[in-house]
Amino acid sequence: MNKKLCSLAAMLLVFAFAKAQVTFTDATNLLVNQSLSSGVAMAVTDMNNDKLDDIIRIDNGVNLQIEYQQPDGSFERLIIGNVANPWGMSIADVDENGFNDIILGGAYDGVRRIIANDEGTSFSLELLDGPNIFVQNTNFADINNDGAIDFFACHDDGVSSPYRNDGSGEFTYDLNLINAVSAGDSDNSGNYGSIWTDYDNDGDLDLFISKCRLQAAGNPDDPRRLNVLYQNDGSNNFTEVAEEAGLRPRRQTWSTNFEDIDNDGDFDAVMVNHDLPSQIFENNGDGTFTDISSSSGVAGILSSMGLGIQVMMEDFNNDTFIDIILTSTNQNHQLLLNDGDNTFTVVSNPFPASNDEIQSAAVGDLNNDGFIDVIAGYATGFNNSSNIDDQVFLNDGNNNNWTRIHLDGVESNVNGIGARVEIQGAWGSQVREVRAGESYGTQNALASHFGLGTATEIETIIVSWPSGIVDTIENPEINTNLRVIEGQGLLSVDDIASTEAFTVFPNPASTQINFTLNPTETVTTIYVYDLLGRQVLSQQTQPSGTQSVDISKLNTGVYFVSVGTTVQKFIKK
Repeated sequence: MNKKLCSLAAMLLVFAFAKAQVTFTDATNLLVNQSLSSGVAMAVTDMNNDKLDDIIRIDNGVNLQIEYQQPDGSFERLIIGNVANPWGMSIADVDENGFNDIILGGAYDGVRRIIANDEGTSFSLELLDGPNIFVQNTNFADINNDGAIDFFACHDDGVSSPYRNDGSGEFTYDLNLINAVSAGDSDNSGNYGSIWTDYDNDGDLDLFISKCRLQAAGNPDDPRRLNVLYQNDGSNNFTEVAEEAGLRPRRQTWSTNFEDIDNDGDFDAVMVNHDLPSQIFENNGDGTFTDISSSSGVAGILSSMGLGIQVMMEDFNNDTFIDIILTSTNQNHQLLLNDGDNTFTVVSNPFPASNDEIQSAAVGDLNNDGFIDVIAGYATGFNNSSNIDDQVFLNDGNNNNWTRIHLDGVESNVNGIGARVEIQGAWGSQVREVRAGESYGTQNALASHFGLGTATEIETIIVSWPSGIVDTIENPEINTNLRVIEGQGLLSVDDIASTEAFTVFPNPASTQINFTLNPTETVTTIYVYDLLGRQVLSQQTQPSGTQSVDISKLNTGVYFVSVGTTVQKFIKK
């Protein structure tokens, strides 16, 4: 941990922020399909680039379903088809057509790629060429830093599978993508949770894998249960350093997540174990970690929850500090509120209408109010013999302020996956990392969410992109959704909850832009202008439904679309 002096004002703010509480309301009625029990794999992610988080679930282990959030807070469902019963799912725009794609896999049923068409209206499904593995978790990450998003799948029974993206969304199985020194004499099995993160703050992504094998009699050092941390030297050479880093507790670990719990600029770790107590680790700032579980104030909870599965880390009460949700197989899920001093407070019965068996979860903003919500799953394959239906819990919020930052990569991958986002203000600084796939089976929202507490302004946003480009934005608006374009800084403020006539999506776009008109609008013509104010397109509006404008013949650049008295900016790729 980097020790930094804080001003008296900042410390007083921290004291005030730490008092904020959090409650949730059961809003399962928002789901289009309420009688659905997901598997482990579930997601909350903006699928169509309209800056509204959507819900992705597996219908009782069979059909993949996307529930798209609408501007009025309702959801519309798209059923993609039979995807068997995957354990891992990750989401990113692999072909950069403006709509996110999905890759998932399960127990020897193939790694499947589900690609959105250029209108985002349908998806195609195909198997990736490569070994047939027992997929436990998946991630998207630009492993070789060439600007295209690659894919990684954990294998329970052997060597995990990396896939290289050729830049067009086509993937090739390539073990050389990760030039790694392995962990001892091992068959490299036992791979469960995986996460790509820059734990050592050197500007490149490292790989942590949680290993999950029961201890063999008399063999505490069975390498199939020894967590591995592959440190990237910046040239795609990975060296295993978990022992030296202090992240190898010799426990049956299911998942590990990394976030900055103490706002000192580096990522700390929470490790969910299955056979022994789960743990919280503080990053010392020198490539090593210290177990602070005993001093965290929640050691008893970490010891008693047992059979841990997943860990989600977000600022649920918007007080500037990262909180923790833990799930388990034995009806003992937990919400731990960060007190701001490396201790946590247990929230009693955080989801009062739940069936008390939360085994899988994903988080994002499901009503676009600036507070992080939860979809809870009761996963088939564990203790959910009665197939209890999924539930949605909306955060009741409070008076704290917030910001959500959506990234659009240009030189980097279009989702900005791997980017580091930092905000500075009266609280000091906060950092996030954009990730696709984390914990175990979970895909959380790609937007970077920050609570501001009672602070009324952000001094600076700093986005460090995988390409090396750094965008700095001064004094942005708060309590709204911000969009940052790589190399161009803040393009616009997208207040999706406003009463404006429309919101353009996807943005950037390559072939067409879409939007839904406010029902009160009576305009009949859509106009598109270039930066010089010249009209380059015009089109009559449709009587109802989603409007689409063909922009395939426009040159690359920034344009404005005008409907009535409202103008929105978009980028043609």
